[in-house]
Amino acid sequence: MRRDTIPLGLLAAAVLAGCGSSSGPGQATRYDPPNTDFATGLSVTPPVTQEQAMAIAAVAAGGTALSAAQEQEGGELLFEVQVDTPSGPKEVEVRASDGGVVEIEPGDSD
Repeated sequence: MRRDTIPLGLLAAAVLAGCGSSSGPGQATRYDPPNTDFATGLSVTPPVTQEQAMAIAAVAAGGTALSAAQEQEGGELLFEVQVDTPSGPKEVEVRASDGGVVEIEPGDSD
């Protein structure tokens, strides 16, 4: 019996890609339900702090977190994190309750 193997990195990328919905390059990626895999991978336990939200956002967007601000949206406390990535600035929304990434969208370039 022959078993094909898939490199773990490719498998993880495929799983994470299937978790979000995107409209194409340069568009927002919305996770429904919010993706808590990034927080789990960093061993972050809820509720998350601003610093932890920045670490989660950096990993999720593939860059360096620059700043974060709290906001209320739909009755939930979120951190809106600005991340610098090789493909340009990104804005990542992270839930304070569990570290779930709600959305990654292009950020302001100013």
